[in-house]
Parts: sequence; C-alpha cells; structure tokens
Amino acid sequence: MRIFYDHQTFSEQNYGGISRYFCELITRIPPSDSQHSAHLSLLFSNNVHLREYGLPARPFFPTWPVHRVQPRLYAINRAWSIWEMRKRSFDLYHATYYDPYFFRYLRRQPVVVTVHDLIHERLSERFSDLATDQRMLPWKREIISRASAIIAISEHTRQDLIDVYQLPPDRIRVIYHGTSLTADPLQPEPSPHPPYLLFVGNRGHYKNFSAFIRAAAPVLRSHQLRVICAGGGAFKPDELLLLRELNLRSLVEQQPIDDLKLRQLYRQAVAFVFPSLYEGFGLPVLEAFAGNCPCLLSNRSSLPEVAGSAALYFDPENPDSMREAVEKIVNDPDFRQQLIQRGRQQLQGFSWEKTVQQTLTLYQDLL
Repeated sequence: MRIFYDHQTFSEQNYGGISRYFCELITRIPPSDSQHSAHLSLLFSNNVHLREYGLPARPFFPTWPVHRVQPRLYAINRAWSIWEMRKRSFDLYHATYYDPYFFRYLRRQPVVVTVHDLIHERLSERFSDLATDQRMLPWKREIISRASAIIAISEHTRQDLIDVYQLPPDRIRVIYHGTSLTADPLQPEPSPHPPYLLFVGNRGHYKNFSAFIRAAAPVLRSHQLRVICAGGGAFKPDELLLLRELNLRSLVEQQPIDDLKLRQLYRQAVAFVFPSLYEGFGLPVLEAFAGNCPCLLSNRSSLPEVAGSAALYFDPENPDSMREAVEKIVNDPDFRQQLIQRGRQQLQGFSWEKTVQQTLTLYQDLL
C-alpha cells in the first residue's frame, strides 16, 4: 500500500500540532516495510518538525517574514504535488489540510482527510478574526463532502462533524493522537522558586488566556505564583497592558521553547493550565501527563474526553470557578500527586503507535 501525503500543512505551518501529527504518521510507516510506504510530496518548507523527524525539505528563505514567504512557498509546493500525482504511482491520498485542489488529478484513488476541529464553524461568530480566511470553510466543506473517509481526532470532533455537516456516522473514524514527549520516570523534581503555572501555545481568541489571568490574578499575587507562557510568541501590547493593570508584570512571562525545554517546564510546574473554550483534542494534556504535571483544565469540548478523571476542571467563562480551581491546586499537594498518578494511567490509552496502526487499518479498509 503506497500512501501519498501532500504538502499543505508543511506549506502553511512553521510548527504546530497538525504538522507534528503528520510527521509521526509518515515516519512510523517504515520505508523498509514491503507492505506499506509513505511519500510526502514536498519541495520547500520552513517547518521545524521536518528537521526533528529527519524528513526531507529545503528551507525557503527562512529569514524572510512569514507573510512574504508563505504564498510563494505554497504555490511552488502545490505545483510540485500536482506534478508528482501525475508521475508517481500510489494507492491512497491523505490530504494534510483542506484545499481540495487535488481531486481533478486523482485516478480513482480513495481520499482521506483528518479533521482536527470545527473551531471556525463553532466560534467564528464570536471571534471575528476566525472568519478572516473566507476560502477555508468552502474548501473544507468540499473536501469533507468528497473524501472517501474522514478521521476525527476525538469523539467530540466526530459529533461536531455530524451536527454541522450532517455526515453519516459511518464515514467518520475516530483515531486519537499520541504524544511525542516520552513519559518521565515518576520521581521528585526540584521545585523552582517562585513556583509557576504553565500555559502552553497560542493565547488569543478561544484560548481564553486573558480571561484566565484576570480571574486568577488575586491568587497569583497572594501566593507570588508565576505563570510561564511557553511558546505562542511574545506578549502583544494589549496583553502587556492587561498585566500592568493587574500588577502582574513581574509574575507572568513568556519563553520560547523546544521539546527539551518544554519537557522541563512540565516537570517543574505546579500545574498545567488550559482554559480553552474549544479544543479538537488537546495535545498538551498528554504532554502534561508524560511530564508528571497536574492538569487544570476547562470543562469544554474534547478536554474531559481526553483527560478523564486525571484533571481538575473549571468553567472557563466563570471567573470564580477558575480562581477556586487555582486555589485548590496550589493549596493541596496531596491532590496534585493524585492527579499525577491518574495522568500516568490515562496516558496509557494514547500512543502514536496506536494512531498509526488504526490509520493503516482505515487505509486498508478503503482499499
């Protein structure tokens, strides 16, 4: 079975969960396996995960601003994927995002698409910035309607697909993600001073960072508890203004990360906090479990499905609920240890090996 993966997510993302997911899929289908082969159709990319996983791609003016590079890079890689579709033999096509450009070049091969979330469909009326890319939703609707099978990364995402697109359930296969951070030995980690909560990734829109900081501010000040924002870019002017207004500028910081740094941050945090209003899966939850980090999570969307009983939940739109949850996690070390133990048990249900095997089974069912 020869699987063709196109360029899309690696032309769009310099880093992120979607491109990491496809790197895991592609590299775990070994080229030495006579039964299966995975081909990534890609010429140029600035995606950092390609180098981490040893996948080939040439950097494309990496020092240029993203807004100048991305349209050119996308156009070149799209043309290359089309050329390879015409020249290469393959049995199945797995699109890495929602541009349906490839359908006209297929020769009856089945098409698989992975739907990671329905954030734009669910929240674009509430967050206007989510509606700025007008091409994406029509593309997504077309590819969902024409794909041979759809992978949903959680039961919650599957149900959203059924509700929003009126899809028959048998066209959707739920296949969970794994985590690329290996589980740490369960041993004490030196506690930093002052202690901190860990926030990972983007902070805007539905990620609900500002609302969480407002709610937690009294606890942060009274306990001199820091918040470290891992990744997500430097603070924007409105975020800096908020931190000054709340007298938190010395307690909330942003740090760039790589996998090694992120692992250390999880291991030493009082807790990982995820106040998001919507997640299709929530990869950082598994990362926190692997790093023996207690989880303090929103009770929305897929997060209770992924974390089960291994987290302390709060209402992300109720300031009192968020503040009380922070107080609980800070003041109860025995409870934090219980969450760590539960997290390690919950993590056993997720692995990239399971993801790949279930995906290969889906491919074989289509063929």
